[in-house]
Amino acid sequence: MSSKLYADELFGYKVVAFLGEGARSKLYAVKDRDSGNTYALKHVIFDESRGDKDDRFLQQVENEYNTLRHVSHRAIRKAIALKRERPLVQVTEVGLVLEMIDTATLEEEPPQLLRDYVRTFAEVAEGLAHIHEKGFAHADMKTGNIMMPGEWGVLGTAKIIDLGQSCAIGTIKLRTQGSPGYMAPEQAAKHAITERTDVYNFGATMYRALVRDHAETVLVPGTSKPRSVDTVPGTVHPVERVAGLNRELSDLVMECLALEVERRPRSMEKIAQKLRALEQTVANISI
Repeated sequence: MSSKLYADELFGYKVVAFLGEGARSKLYAVKDRDSGNTYALKHVIFDESRGDKDDRFLQQVENEYNTLRHVSHRAIRKAIALKRERPLVQVTEVGLVLEMIDTATLEEEPPQLLRDYVRTFAEVAEGLAHIHEKGFAHADMKTGNIMMPGEWGVLGTAKIIDLGQSCAIGTIKLRTQGSPGYMAPEQAAKHAITERTDVYNFGATMYRALVRDHAETVLVPGTSKPRSVDTVPGTVHPVERVAGLNRELSDLVMECLALEVERRPRSMEKIAQKLRALEQTVANISI
């Protein structure tokens, strides 16, 4: 059932709470009336009054569902169903029903201890390696797209979310897509998206989490026009900005942030292995 007709209901689900919104999506907590289960529902409407000239925001939701139905990993948020509203011929409204995760993101509530950072990075790297194994790239990895475990020191895992920009490995996109402070040079140049694009995005994510600042990337936060690779200043190594930070971890972050694709680590699996080893050896300092 459409939200246009029922303010307390979306696609047959009872709306429990409003959770937040993205560029053109709204996220709700909803309850399945039959099972009683609670889910998150990402809702997007095609709205000509807001200047929608095409259905790209709807397509992003469809795209996210298409990727999620091919993957299954404990560090990736699960998709439950995709709902569509089609008054005539064209789809005008979609709802992506997702696993409910009632925690903050890595951007909102970073951990206090270094070992918890490294554990989070390792879990995300393992999830990304699984996505790559299935033939896809996330293409928008950032601290805001990592949901944290409910409590530190108990069983649980970080969760990768928001695969709206995901694509098959090797895709060349018609639009420049990516997030300020995280975008890889090949994304700005509209070149092929590969596993190493995610490696770069992931390196920028680790940098942001550890340093509480952005690495030097082609798209600076607060701007909309990417700069050329040859004008990007060198990024200061994390170890030089965070007292007591492990040198090997800092080096790994910088390897992932190589502007040249071929200089980055070859696979997320190898990165995950390094992070799991570091999880056991880093000094558990507060940062």
